[in-house]
Amino acid sequence: MNKLLQVFGSHTKVQEILLLQHNLKNVVRHGFYESELPSVIKFCEKQNLHYVKSKFKVLLAEDTAYSNKGIRILEKDKRPGMYFIYISKNEEKSLLAAYYELVENHEELGKLLGYPSCCIDYFTKNFTSENPNPIHQPTNAWTNITRRDQDLVLLSHFPCSSECKESIILAKKYLAMIYDLDKERAEELLNRLKIQDNKEI
Repeated sequence: MNKLLQVFGSHTKVQEILLLQHNLKNVVRHGFYESELPSVIKFCEKQNLHYVKSKFKVLLAEDTAYSNKGIRILEKDKRPGMYFIYISKNEEKSLLAAYYELVENHEELGKLLGYPSCCIDYFTKNFTSENPNPIHQPTNAWTNITRRDQDLVLLSHFPCSSECKESIILAKKYLAMIYDLDKERAEELLNRLKIQDNKEI
């Protein structure tokens, strides 16, 4: 995983790429600045992965390392925005993901990204510019996404509830893969995402 860190810049992005390579995801979507793109593109080409770059850039609207709130700007805008890259083993799926994001079809994009239907429905009803992070108070490590800014998370979507069964199933599958590849990272995730004074996981 350390070699991939040099390419993708965070454990979370590396986890997503590994999930894709191990057929646990069909498409992954991540943001990269222009200076980061060459190494990502080189990796995709070497691994025979299809990639599509968004036709817009995003300026983070909050002055933090991690933000889900952004402002779309045109590619020709000189400000240093972030591009989304849609990566898949299937060319059509990477193209469709880029298209659905472009037209802001969150439902179809969520399906391609492998999110549970209940969570897609929750997101489409609750995500707004005023509420860009519809996060629940976490009750377990599996669905705890409150530490994304610390590069600690198992899921890439907003669970419809902390006890969402489908999200927990996905998180357990993802952790099993991580454990096989990097036991230390898997244990770090569980320990640091664990909710104190709650049931054991």
